[in-house]
Amino acid sequence: MNKTTLRMEDSHAGPICILSIGGRIDSGNAADLLDRLTGLLAAGEKTILLDFKDVLYLTSAAFRVLLVATDEAERNAARVVLCGLVGQVRELFEMGGLLEAFTVHGSREDALARL
Repeated sequence: MNKTTLRMEDSHAGPICILSIGGRIDSGNAADLLDRLTGLLAAGEKTILLDFKDVLYLTSAAFRVLLVATDEAERNAARVVLCGLVGQVRELFEMGGLLEAFTVHGSREDALARL
């Protein structure tokens, strides 16, 4: 598999929808992520946990998608929560001052225990 490919796989832990994301999120595929998130919200998901553990890199296009999806979730009385921000990906969130813009948990296990 091409390492620049965006991989998305959703599963459930009780009422929580977990979307595991892998690869790179950039302007070439960010719309795919937004489509997936809006689709999950439209299907009635109320808590979506985005697991970034396997994300290698993301660009500003990814941040735009996350902000749009978070706004959309709020309009649907739902929420989007992030976990697994590590290394360079976490640094990009920090540099952009975006850690405060989202609910962020260290790991999937930590997030599931708190949600």
